[in-house]
Amino acid sequence: MTLTLVAPADRQAGTALWARAVARWLPAVMMLYGLLIWPVIYGRSPDTGPAFQVLQSESSALSQVYFPVLFLLAAFVWLATSYRRSPALRNTTIVLMALLMALFVMSVAWSIVPGTALRRVVLQGAIVATLVLSVIAADDPRGVVDRIFWMLVAIMLINVGMVAVTRPGPLGYEGVYPQKNGLGAAAALAVIAALHQIFAGTPRARAVAMVTLVLAVGLLILSKSKTSLGLAVMIPALALAITVAARAARLSVAAIVATLFGLVLLIYSLGVAAYIWDFSSVAEALFGDPTLTTRTDIWDFALDMASRRPVLGYGFESFWQAGLESPSVREAPGFVAKMPHAHNGYIDIMIQTGFVGLGLLTVMLASAFHTCGRVLRSAFGLGTLCVMLVLFACFYNFLESAWFRGFDFISMAFVIAVTLAASEWERARWRP
Repeated sequence: MTLTLVAPADRQAGTALWARAVARWLPAVMMLYGLLIWPVIYGRSPDTGPAFQVLQSESSALSQVYFPVLFLLAAFVWLATSYRRSPALRNTTIVLMALLMALFVMSVAWSIVPGTALRRVVLQGAIVATLVLSVIAADDPRGVVDRIFWMLVAIMLINVGMVAVTRPGPLGYEGVYPQKNGLGAAAALAVIAALHQIFAGTPRARAVAMVTLVLAVGLLILSKSKTSLGLAVMIPALALAITVAARAARLSVAAIVATLFGLVLLIYSLGVAAYIWDFSSVAEALFGDPTLTTRTDIWDFALDMASRRPVLGYGFESFWQAGLESPSVREAPGFVAKMPHAHNGYIDIMIQTGFVGLGLLTVMLASAFHTCGRVLRSAFGLGTLCVMLVLFACFYNFLESAWFRGFDFISMAFVIAVTLAASEWERARWRP
């Protein structure tokens, strides 16, 4: 007589089916926190200045329950399906993301405020792990995308209602968010999701997506968020051109993106060398403001401070608004001392983890484009969506800071896109 620790096949299959059904909802539920729950409960406080944004990287009574519960659910559903191999976890981009998370953890050792850094890095690690494990456990990229789309539809309807009954803020309509940029970013994300459904969704989803697209564009205009409006127009067209070229010519998406970026940088450098333009004139032409709403003052200070610790930086989330000992509080001039971040994700990564972190982020992004590009052959619509989301995150972080910053939904969308691409690629490899 022998004993076995293996569950009966029918029970195991039933558990896996239930686990995958739960996993399909987890990414949407994760994004819901930053898109609706936090803005409504915490973001609509009387203090709508820069200090409120610090809370995106901090624990609250709700987040101390919300994210641990979702993380445990993600771990459970992944384990429930782990009898099937999870090769997507070995995807190069996922591995590089894990290495970046490990660097964030190690940076606590040289942080000026290790307690604050540790709290923030634990939150970030839980968020990234939940998204990755749930997408892989779902084993259904379309199911994950559809649920995120319907969640965004609800978010747009709620914001339309909010705009209808409230007055605009000092710079534009804010919806449920503390600032217009929050509404703009959410609407831009809805535009991308709606466009995907219009071309790849079911007939019902297409009809809803068309209405959602109109509402999202309207909210973008009312928010007066120039960054998000510009990206909502540019990113879909750019992503489609890149993916069509990559598939037709059998080129790597990463190579095309690198070539385009190199050409832009070369043209800009030649223009500066020939005294045809400089940064201020280019910013004035593109955004109507040579200082990019005083961002250049923040960047000058941040880059100067980063030069003091160029290799490993100041530690994860340890520079801006991390207490009275924060370098920004002690040394920043004027309004810069109140900033929650550098309004540039790349500068923030460098100031937190130095050139080591920035280099690792750069390699990870190149790998992310390559991973998304490989999906184009088996699932062109999904691959194009993933490229759009990665491009959006890359461009968005030139003027805002969203790289692995708490529960920022732009950062979450990036992690979801990369994991969807990795998961679909592995599924396609084993598909008959």
